[in-house]
Amino acid sequence: MTERIPGKSELELALELELSDEDILDALSHVSGYLDISTEDFRTVYHLAWRHALARLQALQAADSKDGSAE
Repeated sequence: MTERIPGKSELELALELELSDEDILDALSHVSGYLDISTEDFRTVYHLAWRHALARLQALQAADSKDGSAE
């Protein structure tokens, strides 16, 4: 049985990846310069950016549906 997380849509559950500390540290190692950010802060920014991007894509999809261009 799949655990249901309150407040998350099926799309969010299907697409949002949980990042490990290793994922985050690897990504930060590719940034030129220095970022003073913890892995937890990075994870928070990632989740906020994910929700923003998802809302933007859902708004685009809704606009396409209104225009009749979505099939």
